[in-house]
Amino acid sequence: MIDFVEGVLAEKSEEGAVISVGGLGLFLSLSHPTLQGLPSKGKKVKLLSYLHVKEDLLQLYGFSERGERDIFLKLIAVTGVGPKVALAVLSAYAPDAFVRIVASEDLDSITAISGIGKKSGQRIILELKDKLAPLAGELGIAIGGPDGSDLAREAREALKGLGYTTREANQALDGYAADDPSVEDMITYALKRLGGST
Repeated sequence: MIDFVEGVLAEKSEEGAVISVGGLGLFLSLSHPTLQGLPSKGKKVKLLSYLHVKEDLLQLYGFSERGERDIFLKLIAVTGVGPKVALAVLSAYAPDAFVRIVASEDLDSITAISGIGKKSGQRIILELKDKLAPLAGELGIAIGGPDGSDLAREAREALKGLGYTTREANQALDGYAADDPSVEDMITYALKRLGGST
């Protein structure tokens, strides 16, 4: 396994980046958050990596943090989930948010990702819930049913209607807690975190 790639950022595109290493230009497919976190062209960069091997293809994937790569590896081990879908998940959710979604069996949040239908979403929850349980424990996430997921979905859709991306909405809603939660309170909480309200 190629654990990391370190070199000079040569090019960036919507799908990934080319890193110049020892006279070679290595293309790495990246999630949107990792791509956005890259320095400007010509600067040094170091990314954790994973080499995906198929019969007719060798493809490098890059990650800004270990948690992102850990989730990616667990996702591609799920039946029917390939690297492209795994990257879509990481583009939509931060690793801790994804762990929380799986732990709470929030199928709606998973199927909101392009390329994941209901059956695939159910399979992801079924196959990853136990595997992600240790991470959920570290993050203080309760393992249980989808309590509040309907409210969270409504709040997320409202935020997306205001022009925020799925990932921005999820990050802004992350950590919300109330004895009597409401969509309005969730949106207010999220907008304060997004800087859209005081």
